[in-house]
Amino acid sequence: MHNDVKRRQLIWLSAASSILIIIMWIFYMQRTFTVAPADSDIPQTDSISIFTTGLTTIKETIETGLVNSYLYFHTVASEGKTFTITK
Repeated sequence: MHNDVKRRQLIWLSAASSILIIIMWIFYMQRTFTVAPADSDIPQTDSISIFTTGLTTIKETIETGLVNSYLYFHTVASEGKTFTITK
């Protein structure tokens, strides 16, 4: 008899906590996501221009990184390093 009560309590508490979690998740989703604007508000762009813009951005990022790396290594290489070995 005592095990039956525990089993029923476990089932009811699990169901209640599951429902509470789902409700909290729904409120979170409502606060997090916004409604998308109407189609007329979105500027129309074709995929080629988006792809070209992305490639241009990647190219500029790589160029900047290479220039900065060259300048850093040139500075490090031009510094005078001396090593002395003593007995």
